[in-house]
Amino acid sequence: MFADLYNRRGITLPATIVEELEVHLQKQKDYKFFLRLMQRDEIVESLDDMAGIEVYHNMIPLWTDDHSNYIGLHVEGACQYRISYISHEETDIAPAYRSAGSFIRELERNPHQDWDELKKDYPSDIELSRDQMNEDLSCIHELNDVIESDPRLNEDVRCQYIYCIMALTPQSHLDSLMKYIDDEDMYVQERACQIMGFHRYTPAREKLVEVSKKGMHNGETSGQTSISQNERTTKRK
Repeated sequence: MFADLYNRRGITLPATIVEELEVHLQKQKDYKFFLRLMQRDEIVESLDDMAGIEVYHNMIPLWTDDHSNYIGLHVEGACQYRISYISHEETDIAPAYRSAGSFIRELERNPHQDWDELKKDYPSDIELSRDQMNEDLSCIHELNDVIESDPRLNEDVRCQYIYCIMALTPQSHLDSLMKYIDDEDMYVQERACQIMGFHRYTPAREKLVEVSKKGMHNGETSGQTSISQNERTTKRK
């Protein structure tokens, strides 16, 4: 099914990913999953619906919760072959899984869980292998190049690319995200505070305190939450 669909859409995927999807499809036929792998016609219809939204141009929806939310595979671009959630309420294309295989393994271990309950690869709270870190840093470098090279980049697209950068950034490189706490986009500022809180990154505490008092509305709330998270842990470098 998947090879035919991708060929019709002019999408080229590694044979390993196509095989992983085909094997998972058979398991979905034999067992009920909360997150359902969609049929070909459903995928095509969803792609057509998303065609007018720029941030989704490099993604293909594959799974659904049957509540207008999807799990999509990046088929092109800096985040190629990673997995993201496509919500009908809030746009956020930040990768949550390193690969289709990683998501499938987690889903098959927990077939009755919804998206929020599943353990994600990103943002990562564990030490990465050298290869994994290099892969993520390469993706971040590519996203930064796009942002910096196009001064006319759509604000929504810029925001989504920064969401991706923040999700992918390893713990050892969190200092590179400090600038986003002062970003003029309130959604970027909000996410930066959330990421610092998730990692309990103590060096960001002073900035978080400032944002919690003088930041934009979203940033103020996230800053306060992140400070509380920060205070419950020891300093991380």
